[in-house]
Amino acid sequence: MAVRAVLLLAVSGAVLGQGGRAPRVTCPTVGGTPFTGTDQYRGKGPVAAPLRGNVGCVDLGPLATREEATAGGQTVAANNIYGPMEAGFTSAQPGASCLGSYELPGGVDTNLAEGVMQVVCDGSMRALLDYCGGHAVPFHYHERASCLYTEDPSTKHSTRLGTALDGNGIYGHNIDGGCEPTDLDWCGGRRGVTPDSDGKEVYYYVLTNRAPFALGCFGPVATQDACRALYDTCDGETVELTTEHGTDLYDLDCPCFDPVTGSNLPGVTEKPKFLGPDGFEHFSCPTCTAEQKAKIAAQYASKKCTGDDSSKTPTPPQDTPAPVPVCPADVKECEDGSFVARDALSGCNFLACPTLAPDNGGAGSRGVPAAAAVVAAAAMWLMC
Repeated sequence: MAVRAVLLLAVSGAVLGQGGRAPRVTCPTVGGTPFTGTDQYRGKGPVAAPLRGNVGCVDLGPLATREEATAGGQTVAANNIYGPMEAGFTSAQPGASCLGSYELPGGVDTNLAEGVMQVVCDGSMRALLDYCGGHAVPFHYHERASCLYTEDPSTKHSTRLGTALDGNGIYGHNIDGGCEPTDLDWCGGRRGVTPDSDGKEVYYYVLTNRAPFALGCFGPVATQDACRALYDTCDGETVELTTEHGTDLYDLDCPCFDPVTGSNLPGVTEKPKFLGPDGFEHFSCPTCTAEQKAKIAAQYASKKCTGDDSSKTPTPPQDTPAPVPVCPADVKECEDGSFVARDALSGCNFLACPTLAPDNGGAGSRGVPAAAAVVAAAAMWLMC
């Protein structure tokens, strides 16, 4: 596996995995015509998603909750959804002077890019994305999108926030049961019932805390090899990236992230060292409102589902021990005059009488006294 020794700043612009041009997408504004995907991608999957530019649009309902955002001193429409990758950063960009001579290459996912730049800037780098996971002009969302969805009151499934270029829905963080899915494919999608699918199973994408966030490709795609085959940029040439958690290898512009480990390299069975304990960097927002902070905290604190869909998958039955039988409360007198009770653990047979020994008058030469045997029998009778 080759390692790129020189990090080059990627050129901005729409990039496709296997050549060609990304479609020009104009996402609707409030009151516009709902976006239903593009002819280039609708019904064509599995296929690579653009590595720069739109992978989807915010739906009109969620858009009404945040129609515009402020970026670069401008108030702009907040209706675009991008993939995980950034085009690169240098000190010449606003707010990034702390990078000095360091150039972050294009093709690093936004969450990891922020972690890398915080190390280079010794913690002084400003947040890359705003409280809802978006930035830049045109304004677009990469991560979180916590301001765009709610929880369905009956199923606790996150509501739909957008539509991908292939026409499939993009939903918030949780599925039925209010938990993170464990059955996402290599594009970040799954089949299941959603709050607006009229009880039918559909293929859809689920927003995740770590890359690929909204989606990595247009699926369904069941294996890593199948995902990597969609992108000529998944070439196995790697760079070393360092966060406060450690240093590890990364394949630039390869959005095929292992749903379990978080790595985008083939054959990796452990979480990359640059990922934090939860597999992603926690966004900090000192200037956020209490409501904004609560939504972010709830997203970061959610738990994995115990099955593919916690509302459908019952908890497996637990092994239960065989019941202890209720024995009669009688006793048996032994040859030495002692008494023994029945043993519930041996099918209610009487316990063995003590072995007779020569009577030397010493203590302990006899069995259990009658009174003690009655107490023992009562104790055995209560075991059930």
